[in-house]
Amino acid sequence: MNKMIKRGYETKTMKLFKGKTLNNNTDAIDIGKLNMLTSEPVNKVKYKPNPFNRKIDFYYDEDKVFIEGLADNYCTFWLSKTDIADTSLNAQICKHILCDSFDEYYSKSKYYHELHCLFKKSIYRECVMGNCADRRWHTPFGGYISDDDNAGSSIAKSLITFKSEIDKLCEAREDGGNYLSVMQSILEHLSQRTNDSVWDYFAATPWIKIVKDEDYLLCSKNEQIKGLYLQLVKHCSDLYSRYMTAVR
Repeated sequence: MNKMIKRGYETKTMKLFKGKTLNNNTDAIDIGKLNMLTSEPVNKVKYKPNPFNRKIDFYYDEDKVFIEGLADNYCTFWLSKTDIADTSLNAQICKHILCDSFDEYYSKSKYYHELHCLFKKSIYRECVMGNCADRRWHTPFGGYISDDDNAGSSIAKSLITFKSEIDKLCEAREDGGNYLSVMQSILEHLSQRTNDSVWDYFAATPWIKIVKDEDYLLCSKNEQIKGLYLQLVKHCSDLYSRYMTAVR
């Protein structure tokens, strides 16, 4: 890369991420010990991701939360597992992901199977009201978070309140066990197959939408509901894969 171009790129990066670099930030160095990717057998990527594409995925696992920092749709640079209630630590982790620079990026392939069975939501940078000069962090918590020193703390606190809301939704579905029969009915629809994979997929579209909308059931404490939901997800994935194979 041309030195002048590289220098300009680094300057823009530091303007975007106001925190200190990892090498100079002692807090970041301590937090870095929590990064599970440094001990996982994952492949490193060789290109330098655009910092504007950075985002956070978080996965609820009972009273724990996986926090993943992604550089873009293809590579990741952070994965940690902490107590949801530890707002101080989670705030530091989120600030580290949003504000600090990283030297190593890893291919986002199937590097951690456990994540695929957990409830996931994302925080990503988005233009506000169509104005790309005003980019904020879009969250699933019902609003935006500004790119400032309080962003990490806001996310960490919201993780707790959001989980409380999800638990209430699960309790409503678990009440009396009546929803199990509904899920069984959806499973019957999603299990149907003909010789036309395209038709199968479009016929199942309404049921697939219901399954996607109810992904919070991955947080259910009822093992029957959670297990049945995972079966529904598997059928949705199979229908989509068969459809894509047919239209290629």
